[in-house]
Amino acid sequence: MTATEWPGGELSTFWSQHPFFTGSLSSVLFLLLGATLVQDWVARRDESRLRLIILVACGSLARAPLAQRRMMWFLLNGGDFVEDRDFRQDRDLSAQIKRTLTRNNLPEVAERLALNNYSCDPSTQRRLEILARDRDWLIAAYSLLRGVSHDFRAVIARWAPLLSGTDRSAALLEELAMQADELTKIQVMVLPVAREQRVQLNDEEIQQLVQSWGRALANAVAMDEALTRLSGKRGSDWTSDGRKLLDPADSDRLRERDLRRAAGGMRLYA
Repeated sequence: MTATEWPGGELSTFWSQHPFFTGSLSSVLFLLLGATLVQDWVARRDESRLRLIILVACGSLARAPLAQRRMMWFLLNGGDFVEDRDFRQDRDLSAQIKRTLTRNNLPEVAERLALNNYSCDPSTQRRLEILARDRDWLIAAYSLLRGVSHDFRAVIARWAPLLSGTDRSAALLEELAMQADELTKIQVMVLPVAREQRVQLNDEEIQQLVQSWGRALANAVAMDEALTRLSGKRGSDWTSDGRKLLDPADSDRLRERDLRRAAGGMRLYA
């Protein structure tokens, strides 16, 4: 209003003749300015709270894809499955897995040995092609994967109320839900044999299982890394030893994505 009085002051008469309007306008402008400042302060406070929630949540959520990776390795290679409070191991089913490995002449390779650059033969793909023809392995693998999938969703549900409030945190929940769904799809692939509806999988189904298995394992490693970085426990360039468990093609693809610093989801394969 002060600016309208310059240079000729044509509107000064209008303001003086309409004091109620002038007072109301000045009050509205003051309220708008105050609301803007308050909104900015609230946004900054909420952003700080969201960051704190994400830091705490991601540290817990990262255990889910990590447990998935460990179970998928155990099912093909044996060794020991590292348990925690959220992800437990069924002793009888685990013993059945070990027996099928022995019966198929597949030596056990503990995950810690693979992470220390111990190479195993045959390859992960070849092991799965052998074991997917073993009915006992399919039955045990289905139950163990089903347990991990259930625990995976339980961890997501625990944090969902806190992470569903903003677009940023909701996107994180969506990524986790897609990873859990991907694991469920692998269960469904072996379900006909596990439920004794069929004796075995055919060659085409086994190849589909091999492909889906590799993608799910690569996504588990990628998601574990992304969540650990978000938790602040590691730097933005940190990579996990879990990459050593992947096929060379998946490891190369993860490395190329790191070099490009491509923006997008946490998982390697959509």
